Amino acid sequence: MVKLVCGKKGTGKTKRLIKMANEDAKGTLGDIVFVDSDVRHMLDLNHKIRYVNAMEFEVKGIEMFHGFLCGLIAEDYDIEKIYIDAVYKIADIDLSLLHKYIQRLENLSNKFKVDIILSLNIEGKDIPENIKKYVI
Repeated sequence: MVKLVCGKKGTGKTKRLIKMANEDAKGTLGDIVFVDSDVRHMLDLNHKIRYVNAMEFEVKGIEMFHGFLCGLIAEDYDIEKIYIDAVYKIADIDLSLLHKYIQRLENLSNKFKVDIILSLNIEGKDIPENIKKYVI
C-alpha cells in the first residue's frame, strides 16, 4: 500500500506522519523506518522506529532514491512500514512524472509487503487526478 499525506508547506504534514508512525509503533510487530532529509524530528519518534537521514547518504535524484528504498528493504525483511518526509528535499520529483513513480512504489510495496507513506508539498487543488486515490 502506498499512501500520500499532501498539503502545502506549514500545514502539519510532518506532525501527522510522526503521529501515524508513533501509533503504528505501538501495535506493529515488524519494523518501521522513518526517512527524512535531516535529523530535526528524530527525538519526536518512538525509540522503536528506525530514523534515517537520507541526506547523509547523498541521495540525489529519483532513481538513486528508489535504489535507496530498495536497499532499506533488502537489508531488513521485517520492515512493515516506511514513512518518508520531505521527499522533495531528498529526491527532486517532477510532478508530471509523479504518477509513474508512485506506481513503482506500489509495485515495491506489493512485492515486499511494505506500506509506504510519504508526504508531498501539493495543495489539494493541485493534486493530479491520477494520484488522488493514494491521498489520505
